[in-house]
Amino acid sequence: MKVKNSKPKVIGNPYKYLENAKMILEEKAKREGEFYKYRKYVKMAGHIAWSGVLLALDYLLEKQNIRIKGRRNVNKYSEFISKRDKKILNYFNSAYDILHIYMGYDGSLDIHISKRGLELAKKIIDWVAKQVEFIEE
Repeated sequence: MKVKNSKPKVIGNPYKYLENAKMILEEKAKREGEFYKYRKYVKMAGHIAWSGVLLALDYLLEKQNIRIKGRRNVNKYSEFISKRDKKILNYFNSAYDILHIYMGYDGSLDIHISKRGLELAKKIIDWVAKQVEFIEE
């Protein structure tokens, strides 16, 4: 007989993703006035922060026994969020644009854009954290 392990699933802490993204922007992207110097590190920070958002949402989906079939798709996350909180949906859509597109792919060097993206990511992760407790590795 197999005994079911009742320990909660261990995940990485989405807040650490945001901390890592901020550290990369501060230490590697090299601020020059209102812009960063190195696009490569802005892209890296954007991808890391976006991954933190998705990690938090995946954990919430799992806790609510909701399975997203197939490949990750931003529309599936949007649909899930839209049924729960329209304000968070606006944050999510803007975070997608800023973190994933402007930072992650385009490597936008504008410091204000990066700052706003990280703020939105935190708001989404905070929303998830109010519903489920993150368990660190």
